Amino acid sequence: MPTLSFKAAPAEAKSIRAAARAKRLTVSEYLRRAALPKAAGARPVKVGGHPGRIIIATPRLTKEIIDAALYD
Repeated sequence: MPTLSFKAAPAEAKSIRAAARAKRLTVSEYLRRAALPKAAGARPVKVGGHPGRIIIATPRLTKEIIDAALYD
């Protein structure tokens, strides 16, 4: 998996870490959720034979979505 990095002021880094911790997420997951668009039309889908088990149907990740997320 590729690694992305960026520069942040010490106060910004502290704020990002605190926000991720408050949501009980890793910093990576927190930033992914903040940067990437929500899955349009994502819906729970039952997996046959397991009534308590669900998966989320999401659209395929495209180059356009990645480019938009990385655009400065």
